Amino acid sequence: MVLATSTLARLVQDNNMSLLRKNIRGASIDLRIDDIAHIRTDTTPLVLSNTDKPDELLFGRLTEVDLAKGFQLEPGQYLYGKAFESITIPNNMCGFVFPRSSFARIGLILPISCYANPGYHGNLPLIIHNASPVPVEIPPYYRVAQLVYCEILGDAIEYDAQLDAKYQNEEHQALASLDDVELESSRKLTEQDIIELLK
Repeated sequence: MVLATSTLARLVQDNNMSLLRKNIRGASIDLRIDDIAHIRTDTTPLVLSNTDKPDELLFGRLTEVDLAKGFQLEPGQYLYGKAFESITIPNNMCGFVFPRSSFARIGLILPISCYANPGYHGNLPLIIHNASPVPVEIPPYYRVAQLVYCEILGDAIEYDAQLDAKYQNEEHQALASLDDVELESSRKLTEQDIIELLK
């Protein structure tokens, strides 16, 4: 079940979320982009299978930008930012993030995982890709996405309790991690192991 305006307003109040009341819409909450973001400036290949430090994939590959100073996102470029609003997903809910229609219509898309786990708390990462043919200047605190809350059936493993809960209350949304249990396990699998799993 998707939460509507009145229920969203109570949810925001009960969880002490700092949101503008006008950002609570019919069945979603608009999220604004923060003022500080990052762009990729590296030119060397990134080989995911060879990294010894899975939590440091993008260290040294990013440059900080201040959107308040008039930064223009070039065609084909990605902007790594975060939502200005800090949100909470209760344990009996999950969240889905969608780009605002008006934002997408000018050629700016949000190519990121559009899911927030039960129990998540923090400033959701917002990655913006300029798919338009021209540079676009994105002002800080611009409403770029909308968060939809959905109730879930049954008991969920809250985000903090998951083995790979690496983004809870994160401070650097531009960074990425491949420090996953699945990744470590897959490195140890032999061809015969995979054949056995597929039987």
